[in-house]
Amino acid sequence: MTQSESVEHPLVDSVGDGYVVSFSAAPIVHASEGRTSLISECARAGLRVVFLTPSSSRLTFGMMQLLGATRNKWVVRDSADALTDGLTGRRLDAVSDVLRPGVAVDRADPAGHTTDASARSWLQLTVSVHLQARDETRVGAALAFLTDRVAGTVPAGWGVHEPAGLAWDRDKIDRYVRARMPRETRLHVTGRGDLAFSGVLRVTRSARGLVEETKLLVALDADDAAAAYSISAVPGVFADLAATESVLVGSAFVLRGAADLAVSSELGAPPLPVAMVLGPRAVRDLKIDLPDAAERFGAIRAGRPRIPSIVLPFTREGSGSWQQYLDVAGSFDPADVARALGNGDTREVAHAS
Repeated sequence: MTQSESVEHPLVDSVGDGYVVSFSAAPIVHASEGRTSLISECARAGLRVVFLTPSSSRLTFGMMQLLGATRNKWVVRDSADALTDGLTGRRLDAVSDVLRPGVAVDRADPAGHTTDASARSWLQLTVSVHLQARDETRVGAALAFLTDRVAGTVPAGWGVHEPAGLAWDRDKIDRYVRARMPRETRLHVTGRGDLAFSGVLRVTRSARGLVEETKLLVALDADDAAAAYSISAVPGVFADLAATESVLVGSAFVLRGAADLAVSSELGAPPLPVAMVLGPRAVRDLKIDLPDAAERFGAIRAGRPRIPSIVLPFTREGSGSWQQYLDVAGSFDPADVARALGNGDTREVAHAS
């Protein structure tokens, strides 16, 4: 029996050298219990999973995050049987090619973008905070704060798989996380309101306590002026969060996509940076001079006076925000950046339509 034949799972449709293929024609592909268990079983067997779908299928934000966290892949097949890496847009000759290094489609090329008149702005937030390992510590405060300030609502559901069907209850979530320690816990979160959101909450042990990472994708108002207002408020939201939580690092980007937050394989406009928040440890490790950063980058001092955090807004219109982002990144020593960002998780922004 070969290694590829060693995983018997109902969602395996074919096997290859070091990988399995799982096909779905569902319009929206979730991080379901079955797909999550398939990934876990394959990981234990040293195999990777390629999820194969027609080009009409879209993935949930939670499924995108699961793929990113586990190094598994998504391949789309169009009506002419042409294959494409669903995460990068790279053309493939065979499904197995997605597991080999290759050059992704240049997302900065306007010719490669699709235009969807129904698309709206998405705001993606990624924030890591440090929690002390105490009896009174409870998880989920940063997530609840961000959903209130950015989406104007509270979480509605949570679960270990999608759809997240359990009613939001921080006490139950806290008991679940504690029972799993020291293992990592990853939860899916959903919200309903004027602005829909989808999120992933990840809690891990650290040398000094717990690290709680929140990833949120919010579908902003269809009205451009209202969406612009929500985007412009992000630096202030980060500053207020740093005043109440022990922030490690955080970032915000604007993307474009459908109102239901499902991700298409079609290339959309590239993400634009909105703001970054660096907690006291990152400020220390990057040797940031706060007055100098305020003068050069418009940085906002936040957090506690003695151990300050810093918020870096990227507010130039259009692609100018990328230049601001690069100016900030280029002003630091790469070794210092790696050390500072090592306090949190700075995974790549999710590919969005």
